Amino acid sequence: MDGSSGPRYTRIWADEKGVSHLEDIELPTRVVGAEPGVPVLRVADAGEAGRLQIVDIEPGSDPDWHTAPRVQFVVFLTGWVRIEAADGEHRTLPAGSVVLAEDVHGKGHMTTHEPGPQRVLVIPRQANGY
Repeated sequence: MDGSSGPRYTRIWADEKGVSHLEDIELPTRVVGAEPGVPVLRVADAGEAGRLQIVDIEPGSDPDWHTAPRVQFVVFLTGWVRIEAADGEHRTLPAGSVVLAEDVHGKGHMTTHEPGPQRVLVIPRQANGY
């Protein structure tokens, strides 16, 4: 292939003291042949997942500190999002960004969304949850 890097996501995780942190993860890829007429694909396995949920976030809610309800991938489909970890690090990510939320204990993180209604895709790592 062209030697470009693999897909990336931002990981939110909590240490043993419950302090959340942000980390960039790059996934290794493998080349997969596709069907006739479809280009060759570079596939990155991000792990097993439960179900897929489309979530609309209503405008007007003030952000507050929270933990992830379970380990889950969150794909921000519309608008930017600002994520702040308990260690003080923060990132502003554009629409289309992928986050793995693993901070299920401790202080958690705070997310601030672009004003207006927003839509996210939630992919739990296990089949339980809301």
